[in-house]
Amino acid sequence: MRRTILFVLTVLVLAAPAGAAAKRVTASAGGLTATLTYGNGAQHNASTTAAQLLITRNGRRVYEQPVPATGCFQVCAPVGNHPVQVASLYGSDGEDVILTLWTGGANCCVLADVYVPSSAVHSYVLDQQNFGENGFVLRDIGPHHRPEFISGDPGFYCRFSNCAESALPVQVFEFNAEQFINVTRKHPALIRVDAAHWLRLYQRNPQRGLGAIAAWAGDEDNLGQEATVRRLLARQQAEHHLTRKFVTALQQFLSSGNYTS
Repeated sequence: MRRTILFVLTVLVLAAPAGAAAKRVTASAGGLTATLTYGNGAQHNASTTAAQLLITRNGRRVYEQPVPATGCFQVCAPVGNHPVQVASLYGSDGEDVILTLWTGGANCCVLADVYVPSSAVHSYVLDQQNFGENGFVLRDIGPHHRPEFISGDPGFYCRFSNCAESALPVQVFEFNAEQFINVTRKHPALIRVDAAHWLRLYQRNPQRGLGAIAAWAGDEDNLGQEATVRRLLARQQAEHHLTRKFVTALQQFLSSGNYTS
């Protein structure tokens, strides 16, 4: 499983009293319909049981399997307002299914399970991406008329500040060749908006803005503005808003994470 989160999502697990009837969530586009069926249970922090995905094309069943529990505490639970989506991740076929799932357990995270048709197996194949605590937004931001997964880098979570004040530089993934590909640097306008947001938060309260200045530095490095980052960090250190230890740790992290050249 590939582990790889701008937009902070409030995620609410879809739960119901024990013993309630099975729930169904359905999405359709063109001739394709995806239906997620699941039971309810509260044992072991699990909000769902027996999750099953059914995909039909023009009324004909083409896929029906249990949702794998890979990466989840016990079962993968549907989460958010649209836990099932049908989209054209390759830009034209309109036959791809995306599940938004909650892992449960101590390290709760949002997963994207992507099902794409495969001529090799005459069925659907699954890939999965862990988007961490803050999840993702599926949106077409161009230029190829295909939706991208907009998220933030979970590696920043709890690293430079307490978890509640963490900030994550924007990340963008597209799905291609049956895998998630990081295409963040292809969207500089989005990065600039994100960087400006984090810098404003830091400037309002530097004492509580360590997470924000770290996320700003990540965004700016993705824009190729490494010199700008070094100057601002040095100035903030000289003004005693940042410690030498913090600046060194941040710069080392950005280098190891391929933010800097």
